[in-house]
Amino acid sequence: MKKLTILITIFFFNLSIYSQAPRGFYIAAGFNQTDLKSSDLLSEGKPGFYASVNMLMGYHENYNYQLEIGYKQNNLDVKYVDGDFSEAKTSKYKYADFNFGLYLNYYILKPEEDEFFVGPQAGIFASLLDPLTPSKGADVTGQYYLPYLLDENDLSNSSKINYGVGLGVTGGYNRFRFDLRYSLGLANTLANVEVNSYNETNTYTGPSLNGKTNSLTFGISYKIFAFKK
Repeated sequence: MKKLTILITIFFFNLSIYSQAPRGFYIAAGFNQTDLKSSDLLSEGKPGFYASVNMLMGYHENYNYQLEIGYKQNNLDVKYVDGDFSEAKTSKYKYADFNFGLYLNYYILKPEEDEFFVGPQAGIFASLLDPLTPSKGADVTGQYYLPYLLDENDLSNSSKINYGVGLGVTGGYNRFRFDLRYSLGLANTLANVEVNSYNETNTYTGPSLNGKTNSLTFGISYKIFAFKK
């Protein structure tokens, strides 16, 4: 038993010596643009931002794991008509999300000191969402959002959770690194949004609305704490 313990200790000690994959805590910030893909709410994604704290861990020189806790500000231009229905216009909406992600980074160019490294990235995420609200507290009274003529109260019932997958490219140089990632949301953001269609018993008789998000993010991170090898 003592010999087995010694062998295991030696094994992990050697891994830690020869591992070159970055490990430690990073702070990150960057650009984010989220689109809501839906024929039940006509909108267009606009630039936003994100910030996160990332922990990179692992002992292999070719890959490591990236755990993220982040905040994203998502902006949408939503199409609407007003009371006279004469012209379609756009109204600015926003929602924030607090997200948790776990990603695998695989390095084609291995991380070495004073050398550039890069490789693909893939993983999963889950998010807690704020409801859709007008940007800057704008007064949107009399705005009816296409195509079902929804109003602000209807949109406030948007989903409070999201989850999905992310694919991208990661790389860096010494303490700096970047992440370029496409994230596909799998939850129905409009699942709880209803049009004004109820029968005499107040049972909903309208259609089930559907909409899923996809996001493109690019961020730069800086290592603030390194795990000892």
